[in-house]
Amino acid sequence: MDGMQSWTVYLETMRNRLLAVNDADSLISVLSDIKQIPIALSTIEDVTDGTGLNMSFSVVCSEVKLSGRVMCLTSDDMFTSVQLNLGTVKRIYTKLSADQKGVVMKLILKNSAEFLLMFHTDLEEEE
Repeated sequence: MDGMQSWTVYLETMRNRLLAVNDADSLISVLSDIKQIPIALSTIEDVTDGTGLNMSFSVVCSEVKLSGRVMCLTSDDMFTSVQLNLGTVKRIYTKLSADQKGVVMKLILKNSAEFLLMFHTDLEEEE
């Protein structure tokens, strides 16, 4: 199997594993195996920091790191870093993205905060 075929098999395998995620434990299992798949985490709506200041954010990165049950994302420009305690995840809804180029997860935390976690698993080479 050449490099491109093995990469395609890897992406198909990871896409299938991502689509099967339904709780924090299965998400942690998949995240520990993901390599070189672009990932984005963003808020679904503005969130408050407790002071009344509303904010939203989005982080795009090439790698995710796990430290126990904490997912660590650092943006590719090294400007933004986010840590999310996956132990606080109450529910996960997973589906293919609208353009079929990735997997989208809606994470609902125990405090009702909602985040989108997106994985770019496009199987076609970009031109």
